[in-house]
Amino acid sequence: MNDKRGITRIAVLLTVVLSIVVPTVTGCGMVAKVAVKAVARGAPAAAPFFVEALGIAADHAIGDGLALGGGVQKGNQPGLYGGTRNGKSCDKAKLAGFLKNPANRNKARQWAEAQGIDVDEIGGFIEKLTPVLLRNDTLVKNHDYKKGKAVAFDALLEAGIAVLVDVYGKPVVQCSCGNPLGAFEHDVDKADVEFKGTNKKWTSYDHDKVVKVEPPDDGNEVEAYRLVDVQEPDSGLERPVGSDGGQDTSLPEDPGEAGAEDNGEGNDGYVEVPDVTQSSVEEASRILEDQGLAVETVQEPSETAEPGTVLGQSLAAGEEVPASSTVTLMVATAPVPTDPQVTPTSDEFATPTPVEVATPEVTPSAPEPPPSDGLFGGTS
Repeated sequence: MNDKRGITRIAVLLTVVLSIVVPTVTGCGMVAKVAVKAVARGAPAAAPFFVEALGIAADHAIGDGLALGGGVQKGNQPGLYGGTRNGKSCDKAKLAGFLKNPANRNKARQWAEAQGIDVDEIGGFIEKLTPVLLRNDTLVKNHDYKKGKAVAFDALLEAGIAVLVDVYGKPVVQCSCGNPLGAFEHDVDKADVEFKGTNKKWTSYDHDKVVKVEPPDDGNEVEAYRLVDVQEPDSGLERPVGSDGGQDTSLPEDPGEAGAEDNGEGNDGYVEVPDVTQSSVEEASRILEDQGLAVETVQEPSETAEPGTVLGQSLAAGEEVPASSTVTLMVATAPVPTDPQVTPTSDEFATPTPVEVATPEVTPSAPEPPPSDGLFGGTS
């Protein structure tokens, strides 16, 4: 009996220890991943807000060569989204009509709550939205409609899916199923994408081209979207905010090329300065030049850093600066040696010993007798 109790106590103790140790290892030694559900273009939604038979949206195949670089993109980035001249990619009128139908009142409440608006504001909200096509696989917070509730889940939407974006360029509706979309609340590199069921891994999937969209840094609303024409990739379309595509004007060139110098990290010709301190000067130069920045270097002696290591940079990491700005790197060099003190070792450098010079003794001579003048004579 005592043995069984002892075994039980040991098992309980091990369980407690593991419950303490495992989270610590995950928190300190590993990057926590976030489960993300892949949503393939054309795949039926598991629990949509409305059935796709309503024909509200038309997705479009996007070649992987049309995509920008990955990471965080700003909503007003030229070429971030695509469009087509033929037909509507998302019918806003049908969407609004569906949500205003009294028979769908509960869905409308849940839809509005996910958007952070009141149900009576749905019509005005949809009116300001703009239909576009995703050009990158895009991270969002998606919502299914299950048991009368909007159920949120992190998702990766495949490029080519039609979405409605708000006045800041953020995707807010997946058109094919009407699901409301929100912002992906994690770093891009934490996304652990799961491809399951009908959402099989698409051939163009590239982890390095996955993006999430944030509002412009200046906080201003977008006036018009500069879209890539997905049917004629060498040209573009300018689409006023809130329009359905009927007011598009042609652009003479691909706006994605015009915005390529931003490398997906800035807007209107601005880029974000990366942190390259503690990198080798070669790696730091490559990273900065890939961002469209110029590089200069100055040397700085260091007794602690390996020669060639970047000790500092003139532009702060995270700062938004115009493309082609110059970043000066302080690069470590070996410390300057000091001149060693020379200790004389040969006689030629020795201080000469003073020589004593003998002074001859001088003996005083007796005074000479006064000379005789011959005036006196005689003997005593």
